[in-house]
Amino acid sequence: MPPRGDVDPTEIPQILPYVFLYAVAPSAGTFTIRLVGEEVLRCLGGNPVGQPAGSAMTPRGAETLLRILTAVAAERTPKFRTGKAYWSPYQNYRRFEGCFLPLSSDDDTVDFILGGVKFLLD
Repeated sequence: MPPRGDVDPTEIPQILPYVFLYAVAPSAGTFTIRLVGEEVLRCLGGNPVGQPAGSAMTPRGAETLLRILTAVAAERTPKFRTGKAYWSPYQNYRRFEGCFLPLSSDDDTVDFILGGVKFLLD
């Protein structure tokens, strides 16, 4: 697992609008939103940076997200997901493909989870 410092957003400007980053507090099992790209913000309808993971989503979407983040942190492996994003109670779902990648400062404990999402046309 690479450390967070190895990921430089300025080196990925083309995909940055589709990227998100969560800080992981392993002892508490919590995830805090640190970065959200513009295309993800558009789907969410607001800026949740600094908030707990899932706070800007529907209960169904938040439950799924927390399950994925917990698995990435516990298993220390990437996870890939495709499906329907039920992120906002004010919007219809959107089909997506996403990845969740663990980052670690000590190669043992997941400190951050970096991800990306691609929204699909219906």
